[in-house]
Amino acid sequence: MPRDYFDIENETKDVISDAEKQDKVLEFIAQVSRKTCPDGEYDSWLQDGRIIEEVIYKSCPTPLGQRKKSGPLPLGKQISDKDRIEKIINDLFEFGVGVEFLFDVDDLLLNKNMKKVTECLLQVKNMVYMGQGRSKLKSVSDVCKAAFTCSVCKEKFSRSDQLRGHLCEAHPDQIGQNLRSLLTKMTC
Repeated sequence: MPRDYFDIENETKDVISDAEKQDKVLEFIAQVSRKTCPDGEYDSWLQDGRIIEEVIYKSCPTPLGQRKKSGPLPLGKQISDKDRIEKIINDLFEFGVGVEFLFDVDDLLLNKNMKKVTECLLQVKNMVYMGQGRSKLKSVSDVCKAAFTCSVCKEKFSRSDQLRGHLCEAHPDQIGQNLRSLLTKMTC
């Protein structure tokens, strides 16, 4: 009997292990930033957020012929790891990563949920490879950006603070309390 190709029940889904996901993330980081992770140190290598910050910065598309401008920190001033990770989460949001893929500060800083961080970075990888994502981070000037789209209901907004307010009011069940407070903090 011929196989019914439209029979969805018999279709098997490929399941990717956590190690394979980490390998894909590490390959993406190496392609974007030319940095490699020491063997077995995935969690601690990403923990302070510096590598992720560089990957996001280098992944953000800009118009041809223009250089990215980032504001240097004043001499003697260091940014804390927590502040850096909050900025990373905000930049991921600005880049267009859906709220369902964003991780919490403690997920990375305290290695509470590195699976969530890995899933988020895989989403960034897919967006970069597919040419998706908004092209303006708060730390990059002089670049136009696309509309902000709610990942839950697909409503479009012209500004990120409108999307933040919409997510906090219309979809509070989709974002946790920590992420909600971080999104409202970044609105200011």
